[in-house]
Formats: sequence, C-alpha cells, structure tokens
Amino acid sequence: MGMTENQLRLIRALAENRIQDAKKCAIACCAEDNTKKNESIVRRYKALLENGSPTFLELPSNLVGCLLMEDVSGFRESRYYLGIKEKEIFDNIERLYHVGMKLQELGILHLNSTLLYGEPGTGKTMFGKYVAYKLQVPFAYVNFSNLIDSYMGNTSKNLRKVFDFCKGKPCVLMLDEIDCIGLKRAGGSEGSSGELARTSISLMQELDMLTNEQIVIAATNRKDRLDPALLRRFSQKQELTIFPEEEREAMACKFLDDVGVHYNKEEIRSFVIEKKTQADVIQFATQIVIREISKAV
Repeated sequence: MGMTENQLRLIRALAENRIQDAKKCAIACCAEDNTKKNESIVRRYKALLENGSPTFLELPSNLVGCLLMEDVSGFRESRYYLGIKEKEIFDNIERLYHVGMKLQELGILHLNSTLLYGEPGTGKTMFGKYVAYKLQVPFAYVNFSNLIDSYMGNTSKNLRKVFDFCKGKPCVLMLDEIDCIGLKRAGGSEGSSGELARTSISLMQELDMLTNEQIVIAATNRKDRLDPALLRRFSQKQELTIFPEEEREAMACKFLDDVGVHYNKEEIRSFVIEKKTQADVIQFATQIVIREISKAV
C-alpha cells in the first residue's frame, strides 16, 4: 500500500522546513486512520498537534473562572527539590501513565488518580505542576473553594464542563481543596448541604467517566472530611509532610545554587533547624536572593 496524498505532503513540508504546514498535514493523516488499534494513540497526538505546545491547552471562554490552564514548559526543574516520598509518588504516576495507553487498548479502564493530603505549605500543587512538566502534558487547575464561591447553585454544571473539556486529552487535572465539595454525605437534601452532596456525587460520576489518558491529582488539608466513596476513586492516597531537617537544607541549597547567589550554609542550618514547611524554606531562600541582589544594585 502506497503513501496517501497527505503523507506525501507531510514529508514535503518537513523536507522544506515548513513546520506549521507539516502539522496540518499530520492532523489530516490522523483523520485518515480509522483503525481500532491506533484509535487512542491517534486521538492523543491529534490533540497535541491541534493545541500547539504539548504542555498547554487553550481555554474556551465558557470555562474562564472554572478552570485555569498553566503552561508548565518553563518549570524550573533545576531548582525544584523532589523529596524521597514525592519521588516514589511520581514514579507510581509515571509508570501508570505509560502503561495506561496499553491498558486502554486492551479494554481496561484504570484511572491514574492520586490524593495528596497534609498540612498547607507541603508542596501539593507544585508537585502537580512537576508531574505535568515531566510527562509533557498540560496542567489544568481547579480550585474548588473558588468554584463554589462563584458558582453556588450551578457547581455541578460547571464541574461537568471542566471534565468534558479535559476528557480525551492527556493532561494533569489538579483538583485543589477537594474537601470543599467532597464532604461526607449526611441526611437531608435541602439548602447548601444538599447542594454540596449533589456536587460530591457529580464529582464522583465525572471521575468515573475519565479515561486512562488523564492524570488526576487531588489535594486537601482535611482528608478526614472526605466521603469514603470519593476516597475509593483514588488509586493512591499519600500524605505529604514537612521535610526532615536534612531535606529542608538540601531544598534551600538547591534553589540558591541554581539562582547563583552567595549564601552561608550556617545561616540556612539555623533556619531549617526549626520545623518549617517547604513553602517557608523557599520564602526564606528567596529573601536571601533579594538581599544579595540588593547589595549589587
């Protein structure tokens, strides 16, 4: 079987270094392949070609305020400290992401979902961005506290729009402050508590309809408040804690080494000897950068 016209045009465009034309031809080639075997792979790469950067998706106007798309292509991995526990969590997510497409071809649906819980400042959201960067997929961020404040009464409808947009697209879907709507359900169906219960059910239903291509990372400071049925939707549940002292020191040093400013290790040790969160450590390191730059101005 010879090459199709679109395949010939693709080769010609690449040979002549006409990248945008090559992308258009590649999309046309994807449309020509209607085999069941390649369906999921073709859909994935067609979505990437249509949306430009593999780490960014353009947000439709009807989702502004419900969903935030962030381009993570510029993520500073060189100054990001991955803790021992965080590396284990990432390895699990990465392994499932790479076998997910094969599972889908075999007709096995297995949601790549992780619940991160722990006190504020332990880097849950930043970890989600790191996952998206490493796997070269878009980062879609939902903060449920904002969603409910702005859309009370229509939360389920807006939640459905968010999931419909992300469905079928490889991405990290970050569900922050999930305890705002995923509360344990109690009796009664009226008022705000009834609305939250219905929204919690809607969330579980939407999670059930995602495919193996999506990576769901949910974050909460209050795992104890979550509905048991919602907890079962997450294949791994991991607590992120404050780093031990040696990791807090390594985190600060890595950040400052990458920035390239002078610092005193004893000053860092005297700070991290107290139990500080990851956010506190980065704030402290940033103040050192500001101080050293100010000296040179």
